[in-house]
Amino acid sequence: MFDRAEVWAARTTPEDKPFNYGHDEKDIIGHITSCYPFADDNKAMADVKAIEDLPAKFHIGTGAVLYKVRADAAAQERINKLIAEIEEGKWFVSMECLFRNFDYAIIESDGTQKVIGRNEETSFLTKHLRSYGGTGKYEDKAVGRLMRNFVFSAVALVQNPANPASVISKMLKLLFM
Repeated sequence: MFDRAEVWAARTTPEDKPFNYGHDEKDIIGHITSCYPFADDNKAMADVKAIEDLPAKFHIGTGAVLYKVRADAAAQERINKLIAEIEEGKWFVSMECLFRNFDYAIIESDGTQKVIGRNEETSFLTKHLRSYGGTGKYEDKAVGRLMRNFVFSAVALVQNPANPASVISKMLKLLFM
C-alpha cells in the first residue's frame, strides 16, 4: 500500500529504470524513458508544493520502450508475440519498488482506514502480511504493508497486476525500438 506523500516524493524515480518481463530482473525487455503524475481524470499534474494539495488519489504514468530487435530467433519470436499481445490489450504493467521501512495499513471491516507505526510493540503484525506468508488479515481487519522511503526500481510486464488501474494506455503510443 502506498501513502500519497511517499508516492509524490518517489514520482520521478522510475525514469531510466528497467522494463522487465514478469518481475524477473534478469529478463529485461526495455526501459522506462519518462514518468509523470496524473490525476484520476487523466489530467497531468503540475508540481504540487504542499502534500495537502495533492488529490486523494493519483497515478504515476511511465513512458517506456520495448527492445524490438533481438539477435536470437526464439527471443525475436517472443518479443514479436508480446508486442502483438500488448496491442491487443492482453498485458498490464506493475511498478516495482525498493523500500527501507514500512508501517501497517489497517482497513477495518467497515472500510475505515488507519496507519499503525511499525515498532517493537506492533511488529507482531508482520506475520499476518501476505508478503510474509500471512493471510492479510488480523482479527476482522485487513492488514497491509505501507511502504516508507521508497524508490520505484523497475516496471514489469504482467498479466495480473496488483493494481487493476495499471493498464498500458491506448492514449499513448507505445514505442518499439
